[in-house]
Amino acid sequence: MSHVYQPLMIRTMLAGGGAATRRQIATAFLGADLSQLEYYEEITKGYPQQTLKRHQLIEHERGVYRLASEAAPSNEWERAALIAVCDAKVADYIARRQDAIWRHRAQNFEPIPGTIRYQVLVRARGRCEACGVSNEVRALQVDHIIPRTAGGSNDLWNFQALCSLCNVQKLNKDATDFHAAHQAFDHRQSGCMLCAPTEGEVFEENELMFAVHDPDPGADRILIAPKRHVIDRFDLWQPEINASWQLESALATKLRASDDSIIGFRIGSGTDRVAGVGVHYRTHLTPVRADGL
Repeated sequence: MSHVYQPLMIRTMLAGGGAATRRQIATAFLGADLSQLEYYEEITKGYPQQTLKRHQLIEHERGVYRLASEAAPSNEWERAALIAVCDAKVADYIARRQDAIWRHRAQNFEPIPGTIRYQVLVRARGRCEACGVSNEVRALQVDHIIPRTAGGSNDLWNFQALCSLCNVQKLNKDATDFHAAHQAFDHRQSGCMLCAPTEGEVFEENELMFAVHDPDPGADRILIAPKRHVIDRFDLWQPEINASWQLESALATKLRASDDSIIGFRIGSGTDRVAGVGVHYRTHLTPVRADGL
């Protein structure tokens, strides 16, 4: 079996005497999903804990929560009555808010193609691309860098592998103006040749990067540059780094397929200066051939 879903599904049916509802199976999946559990652990530490402690209804120590002595029921009848009150409050809230309760979890939900998910995780080498923690320590999630609700696409460059903790912190605390960031990708520098390549120069591209042949006479290399005007490698944003890697990989595959003499590539980068002013940053992709040419 290629995933935990199948044995969990069979186990749930076995536990139910040979049959189980879709909701029962989904509940079993949820119980085994470490990333979801970590997400709700972070939620617990937030406003539910803070609100109940402020009202002196609970006590908390080393991850264990207890009802405050003043709020604890004195007998089973009081316990049952308080549980009924809680159930009524939940039912009333759901009736009033309906699906809006969970909209913060569903707003970016769209099935990510399996091939894309796999490529993102392989590219991350089993580590969170934000904090570097291993997936052996904390579950990894495939996350949109620019959310779908802010116009982000399902292209490979717009995904990153985040551990469940970094993903939660990003959702709760990231105040980036994604609309402004999206517009910033369109920044061009007047007079820059790579900001405005002539028609026919660009022979490969994706949404953020493009490739042209080096115009220097005799140069056997390809220039890969961001469409946004950038003068330094360290000014690249993560989506551009991802898009650059994607385009370099695609070009290398295409060149190998068309030329059997290519045994590898040299990759360099740089930014020239004209009259003391930095010009458009680019990566150089140079084929290495078996004959040395």
